[in-house]
Amino acid sequence: MLSSSHTRQTPSAVQAVAAPPLVPHDPDAGAPAHAKFLGLRFCLWSQAEVVAAIAAAATPGSTVAYRYVVTPNSYHVVAAHDDPARLLPIYRAAWLSLCDSRIVRGLARLDRLRLPLVTGSDLVAELVAALDAAEPTGSPQRILVVGPPPATAVALRARYPRLTFEVLPAPGGLAHDAALRREVARACIARQWDIALLCVGCPAQETIAHLLAEEGCRSGVALCVGASIDFLTGARHRAPRLFQRLSLEWAYRLVREPRRLWRRYLVESPKILRIFIASRSRRGR
Repeated sequence: MLSSSHTRQTPSAVQAVAAPPLVPHDPDAGAPAHAKFLGLRFCLWSQAEVVAAIAAAATPGSTVAYRYVVTPNSYHVVAAHDDPARLLPIYRAAWLSLCDSRIVRGLARLDRLRLPLVTGSDLVAELVAALDAAEPTGSPQRILVVGPPPATAVALRARYPRLTFEVLPAPGGLAHDAALRREVARACIARQWDIALLCVGCPAQETIAHLLAEEGCRSGVALCVGASIDFLTGARHRAPRLFQRLSLEWAYRLVREPRRLWRRYLVESPKILRIFIASRSRRGR
């Protein structure tokens, strides 16, 4: 059986300005307040609070129901609006929906809404470091990494020796093959884990996270975190801090991987501006 745990209720450290609409707190799901923005929910917890909540929810041996975490950025917002019937319910059903974009955060500020920035890459790095540094209290946390090649497990075990890692390589074409996504979800359920890091890209990882619940996953926390493991192991390199602070991390990645990312960053992601303008126009009317 998979493991899960009780989730600590932590007050939000960041409050929205000008009273944006809030998704009601659900005590049964253990979720904090989220603010609605561009049709999605965004968590108002800081990164430290998010890490503490996930670590508590992933304690081996407890009995809290399965839940998942999404990290929407500009591209994800656009994807959800391009396929709202399928994707918006998946994002809205997440336990935690974290703002993974300085662009999204900047647009939210124009609506007088302050969203904490919690990127998937920073979240995973801080989470696994915290779990590895924690005093042992029993069985080590079991982390299933979905997506990268098997050799990734060797690098992770060497860096975080107190944690147990298993890698489930993912086949190509997940974004366009519903049967294959369900097969991956069932393969995850067949394994023992407390935390699953889904690193197969949007929208496949979010769909698989939702399918885990649909297929009967009883416990554990799944995180939709894209290329975070590649950054953690050095398989890919993140943009320098200056690029990140200037909201230009996308440009750095585009230069390094133009064939793979040109459409995402130059065609799809900019559509968020149209979504934002349309949202303000509707509220104005």
